[in-house]
Amino acid sequence: MQDLLKEILNKFLLTHSPPGDEEEMVEAARPYLEQYCDEVFQDPHLNLIGKVAGQSDEDAILIVTHKDEVATMVESIDEEGKVHLDPLGGIVPWRYGEGPFDLLGDDIVTGVLSVGSTHSSARSKTIHEAKTQKPLNWEMCYVECGLTRDELHERGVDIGTRGVVGRSRKQPMYMGERVCGFGLDDKAACAAAMLAAKLVSEGDRPPLDVYFALTSTEEGGCSGGQYAAHHLNASTMIAVEIAPVAPEYPIKMTASPVVFYKDSFSYTKRLCDRLCALADGLGFGHQRAVFRSLGTDASFALKAGAIGRSAAIGFPTENTHGYEMAHFGAIENCGRLLAAYACAPEV
Repeated sequence: MQDLLKEILNKFLLTHSPPGDEEEMVEAARPYLEQYCDEVFQDPHLNLIGKVAGQSDEDAILIVTHKDEVATMVESIDEEGKVHLDPLGGIVPWRYGEGPFDLLGDDIVTGVLSVGSTHSSARSKTIHEAKTQKPLNWEMCYVECGLTRDELHERGVDIGTRGVVGRSRKQPMYMGERVCGFGLDDKAACAAAMLAAKLVSEGDRPPLDVYFALTSTEEGGCSGGQYAAHHLNASTMIAVEIAPVAPEYPIKMTASPVVFYKDSFSYTKRLCDRLCALADGLGFGHQRAVFRSLGTDASFALKAGAIGRSAAIGFPTENTHGYEMAHFGAIENCGRLLAAYACAPEV
């Protein structure tokens, strides 16, 4: 199972999937869903969904992971060809630093996310502010592609074009028990869902239908999960996410999955308790957390009244929304926990 997880991570983490332009992740994930699921389809919201038929179709379990990553959108291109960006999701430029940045035009146009020369004084106002006065923000940055504005337009780069960290910087790194890279949120969770789909497909038919939804445009609004909840016959939704490691949270970098009891909204306690008990029964244990700065497809759907009960689990992750480091074993165990619940849900 670990070899399969590494194979999937190596494929998923190299993809570009900014919100609303996620076809690379669709192409990477579809073959796995087609191998493990009875039915695979894409809905009008561009959620990619695999279904494992259960013994009963009166209800279903909806497992959601989002296939988009934090990214940017071209806001303007000045006369010199400098490309100015607006964030999609909670991303700040100092998470990337200066370096290769890909603009998804007709083909990928690679430039350099830039701030300017350090060897400058207060006469270079923006650079000086970044050096001495305030944290780097998107107004201080630009992407330099070595092309004029007209040349960028000819290559399909215009206002609304998506921009992501360069693919040359996306190769994952494995460091002890950690997998490191950009976009683990939420591509590592998508990998965990593939493991769960495999495990469910290899066992007896689950009691209920199980949907594995790789949702679209989660970053910045969680709209894909709400759409899926509205249109699929499911009463239970479980999201898989990164679980941020920070001084304010009691989360350790271990292989024990984290069960979310609250983030932007309170989850269904009985369902959360069930997941904790299953994790303990599987032998890898669990961690619990209440988050102050986070939201998932599942919490947004529950808050909107689009689903009857919801929960979220996650794998401990450092540097969230940056160059992330997640516990490899916890990603695998999230997949095992999802499969265990799908095969023995609270009905």
